[in-house]
Amino acid sequence: MLSILHIYQSPSFSGAEGYALEFAINQAKTFDVSFLVKPLAPLEEKVRSSNAKIKTITTLKSVDIADFDIVILHSTQELKHHWPKIAFAKLKSKLAGKRLTKVVLYTHIWISHSKRDLLHAIPYAFVDRVWTASMQARQSLERFLPVRRELIEVVRYGRDTIKFQNELLSQTEARKILNLPHEALVVGTIARVDRGKGSHELFEAVTALMQTWPNLHLLMIGPPTNGDARATELDRQIDQSIENLSASIRERIHKMGRVENATTLMSAFDLFILATYKENFALTLLEALLAQVPCIATNSGGSPDVVHPLATGWLCLPESVESLRETLLLALQQKERWKEFGLAGRNLVEKNYDFTQIMKNIDNDLLRLR
Repeated sequence: MLSILHIYQSPSFSGAEGYALEFAINQAKTFDVSFLVKPLAPLEEKVRSSNAKIKTITTLKSVDIADFDIVILHSTQELKHHWPKIAFAKLKSKLAGKRLTKVVLYTHIWISHSKRDLLHAIPYAFVDRVWTASMQARQSLERFLPVRRELIEVVRYGRDTIKFQNELLSQTEARKILNLPHEALVVGTIARVDRGKGSHELFEAVTALMQTWPNLHLLMIGPPTNGDARATELDRQIDQSIENLSASIRERIHKMGRVENATTLMSAFDLFILATYKENFALTLLEALLAQVPCIATNSGGSPDVVHPLATGWLCLPESVESLRETLLLALQQKERWKEFGLAGRNLVEKNYDFTQIMKNIDNDLLRLR
């Protein structure tokens, strides 16, 4: 049986950590899976409570990397911290005439600065594959990482399409839970309040149109990024801006903060907006498309992989209130095509981003790599 060690010692828990956990849980159905986590971090608790056959590890002193067939690092920081142990394990196996542990670096965040120097070249020499979630991210990594181009692969994120659609509430149910008017024209997002998520641009662009679109409502679900003072300040600034708006606009802004099981409420949106600056890939776009909600996203990061202009949605420039406002106006003027876009989006995700099929492909690739 293939033995796999996942390493993700993140102190927090958000989409990337959640996906890494889902990834490991699925592999544990077939392979011998261990997970190195930071002690007392949220990810440790979630791994232990997952009921999956995953061995939870809090220090590498208790294991030998050379005993694993595959090591999957879930961030460049993990490579930075653990490459000496990986190098030693590979050397030990080579001297003993054993097969070398294969190392996969799975990048979940956007990398836009060069690592093509000796300091980075040494640890990256021990990486056998680099995975990333979108074509745009791969092109960026080809420019900036000190690894051969053919070692960088697009490994798509995915969603359990059947499970998601079974749990998805109807628009009527979702709006009742969120206390939204049934007849409202609801646009907005499910995302952390953060500069990089484009929270400022989203707020400014939508509220600029609310004067001339009296039925337009803005729905923002998500808290500020945990532990980030700038995100907390941005959240405060948005709250202050809401207070300064007229009552007729203020009552149509629904800033919810954290909402449990938020993605089951995706049907509440008429249009989903992701104004992120650069992101490897946003799972919420897959969820919006599965809910047959057409999307507006920035022409950056992994968003163009699934938001296809005049097919599943519209693209705008990142960091531009004006571009997002103009794109939203265009989308509102093309309301007769929303149903068509929504259906095309769901078909796209079901065909190309089904988690079960993606994991089968990954498991087969890992067996070949071994």
